[in-house]
Amino acid sequence: NYAGRIGIEIRGSSSQTLPKKPYGLTTLKADNKSNNNVSLLGMPTENDWVLNSFAFDPSFMRDFLSYNLSRQIGDYAPRLVYCEVVINGEYVGLYALQEKLKANSERINILKIGSSDVSLPNVTGGYITKADKTTGGDPVAWTMFSNIGGTDFIHELPKPASVTQEQNTYIHNEFLKLDSSSKSGNSNFITGYPSVIDVPSFVDYMLLCELASNVDSYQYSTFFHKDRNGKLRAGPIWDFNLTYGNDLFQWGYDRSKTDVWQFDNGDNIGAEFWGNLFADSNFKCYLSKRWNELIQTGKPFSYSSLEQDIDDTINYISEAKNRDNIKWGVLRDFTTEITGIKTYLSARISWVTTNLGSLSSCSSIEIPSLVINKINYNPTA
Repeated sequence: NYAGRIGIEIRGSSSQTLPKKPYGLTTLKADNKSNNNVSLLGMPTENDWVLNSFAFDPSFMRDFLSYNLSRQIGDYAPRLVYCEVVINGEYVGLYALQEKLKANSERINILKIGSSDVSLPNVTGGYITKADKTTGGDPVAWTMFSNIGGTDFIHELPKPASVTQEQNTYIHNEFLKLDSSSKSGNSNFITGYPSVIDVPSFVDYMLLCELASNVDSYQYSTFFHKDRNGKLRAGPIWDFNLTYGNDLFQWGYDRSKTDVWQFDNGDNIGAEFWGNLFADSNFKCYLSKRWNELIQTGKPFSYSSLEQDIDDTINYISEAKNRDNIKWGVLRDFTTEITGIKTYLSARISWVTTNLGSLSSCSSIEIPSLVINKINYNPTA
């Protein structure tokens, strides 16, 4: 599919301490320096890629299922394709080649902000910001505090080394406006949190994280993005290995439970605005409405649809996961692991449905009108 130069590095935080390493790679031209934009395994053309090693995940599928699920409900998440990796003649196992998160029309579809974009309207975007660990070496842009501690925010676009004071101030203020408006429960379309954030993206992000009971969500590996003149959006989702009950087996913490809200479980709850949004009756109705739509028969969050996705994935990787186990050893019995994921999902869907409330209680929720503010006829590329 591709024969050419690459730059390659070990990536990840705790995952890079494992014998089976995750990698980041860049496809390069023959000069070994210039980026080479190519399509790999059918994915859209680019040059930045990740080899996901499924660290701490004996099912080999938690990221795969979650990212695909995000795209099924209409939200971008990295495309990923199963593959087996050989490095310098040594077989190193079952991986997923996947897209690295970056601004691109086929990935996070926003304009790239430049160093000269320091005044309105250009200073309004585009940005990619993440709440995350600082083990990657990037400096903390700001910290948002809750009743159990702080959440560090880091610039992803622009890069920390090139962000200007004006840009840092602008995007930080967007998060401060979200914090203050959600804290006061202001759901007005013009003056409240809906004027700051793209509400559907925050709804979907929370539902994806809560369905999986992701112990890292909100505090770590939590991305946001904002296009020029657009609202702040949550996502894409990232790093879903400690999900669907996996945290108990891997770390012994037992945080990925079926009967907790991850934004309010006393551990890795993230910035305070997540809990404040949930406490707002309008936002909770948006959550309930969307959840009850997605769990209907044939929809992506229905148990039968999720079970079919799991079974299809098992069939696809059945031979490769055995070769990986011969190389690295069996972390846990695969059949027991898959049964555990299915049991988890059945219980989790039931618990969330009960605790979000019925759709009927939100039948009269106000939704803003669609406004067409521009029509482009036969625009240039």
